[in-house]
Amino acid sequence: MDGQSLIAQLRDLMPPHDGAGDSVDWQQTEHDWGVTFPQDYKEFVATYGEGEADAFLTFLVPEPAEGPVPSGDMAEETAEARRMWVDYGSPTTSPVIAWGVSARADLLCWLTSEQDPRRWPVAVWSRGDLAWSVHDCGMLEYLVRLFRGEFDAMWADDDGVRRFVHVREAQRLLAAGIDPDTGEPNPYAGMFGPPQPRLIQGE
Repeated sequence: MDGQSLIAQLRDLMPPHDGAGDSVDWQQTEHDWGVTFPQDYKEFVATYGEGEADAFLTFLVPEPAEGPVPSGDMAEETAEARRMWVDYGSPTTSPVIAWGVSARADLLCWLTSEQDPRRWPVAVWSRGDLAWSVHDCGMLEYLVRLFRGEFDAMWADDDGVRRFVHVREAQRLLAAGIDPDTGEPNPYAGMFGPPQPRLIQGE
């Protein structure tokens, strides 16, 4: 990788918009999940937060637990990933934790077999191939390499700049009659009533 920090490289490839990023009570969250989350993921959450890249890759952020176990989208996708790991991976290793999901229903996870979260590799469940692939790098390095087309040719275009939209911004654009996926006027705005509010972490 070049001399820039990974978060700086990612910012060049996927500029965060104003108002992006989430604030998470990591002490409570890590207590709920029973793990320490990787520092690069915490950087990602502070810079980008919950949202989508190119209306294709959704990034997950842990929500406050509603009971004794984690809840919300991240917990639900993690439960699905763990089922797939048992069926198609190696059930003798520690569980996976999902941090992303694609429009193809692929799951992007960490493999948490190492005690040190800095050494958690990225494990990707391909629903189309019914197979796992493990990449010996953390989340930020994986995303930088992914967006440069190293792992999936679909990301290797001439422009090379990804469009990130936080869920709060998506709601604001929808309310203004703008398609959050394209940034263009939404031709269907108002046809199905006002956009439904989405619960944002911290509300």
